[in-house]
Amino acid sequence: MRKIGYLFLLLFAGTMSAKAQETKKEPRYSMNLSLNQDAFFGFYPSVNAAVSLSDKTDLTFYSIIWTTPSFGTGGGSGLWTEFGAGFNFKAADGALVISPSLGILNGKLLSAGEFSMPFEGIVPSLTSNLSTKWLEGQFYLGYYAATRKGQVKAGNAYTDAAVQNNFLHYWINGGVKTGGPISLGLHFEHLRSNPSAGNSSDVYQWFGPYIQFTSPKGHGLRFTSGADITKRTPATEQKGFYKLTTFFNF
Repeated sequence: MRKIGYLFLLLFAGTMSAKAQETKKEPRYSMNLSLNQDAFFGFYPSVNAAVSLSDKTDLTFYSIIWTTPSFGTGGGSGLWTEFGAGFNFKAADGALVISPSLGILNGKLLSAGEFSMPFEGIVPSLTSNLSTKWLEGQFYLGYYAATRKGQVKAGNAYTDAAVQNNFLHYWINGGVKTGGPISLGLHFEHLRSNPSAGNSSDVYQWFGPYIQFTSPKGHGLRFTSGADITKRTPATEQKGFYKLTTFFNF
């Protein structure tokens, strides 16, 4: 009888342990791959990853692999490389997600030297995404700030670059879902160089419509095109812009 009692105790303990493991929620992981190309930045893949901390909060990581040769040291080396982390904060119904993050920049675009270097700058940013049954939208704001001085040649030696580069980059777009895989909307995007300095200038101001296709699994593509509305002299006037994004969710 004592052996039978021990057996029942072992079975009871095993059952309770299994139930405890069942009720414990495993964190959810997700990743997003985006392939992008536009009239200014060229081709730049990006990867976003998230792990759930709760039903309303995620820990996030992201990377952008900039491939424009002029952002590096030429010949495909020293290309600008961005990496960062942040959080997703979700509304109760999940329709609105607010995502602050902090990234580090590696290369020479901000430090303005002849050689690429790690940790040449930082980029605090804020992204907000809206998605309901019929509406979609996104707001992004990022400030690219140099934290190191690049090295430039001065005679037979090298010295610190006199000026570094900083950029303010933001966009806002919104559209209507048609009830199928297609959505239509408008996009405005602004890039400004050295916004707090005396030599501040607009790099571009884009405005135009977009069309997006999204599959039931969340994969899709978006094409945006329109006018550069920055005021310039006729000789430097831009004829327009284009922007293509394809995205895959895992």
